[in-house]
Amino acid sequence: MVPVLLILSGIAVGLTGAALVYAYVMDAVIARIGEPDQSLLFWYFPFLVTGLGFSAGGIGLLVWGIRRLRKADPQ
Repeated sequence: MVPVLLILSGIAVGLTGAALVYAYVMDAVIARIGEPDQSLLFWYFPFLVTGLGFSAGGIGLLVWGIRRLRKADPQ
């Protein structure tokens, strides 16, 4: 039961992180191309950092869950 929860939470956290990185790239980088005010690159930076952290944490949970699932006794 625990490995399945780890895998599901890893997927959820990883997708949340990917969505935050996507939001940063779309709103702060691509939407602002050519505009003179580029301050959103700075102000939206926490979205990028949080998204990268969530993605790394999600991958870690996913790997941990898969390893525990493989080591589980098949009873």
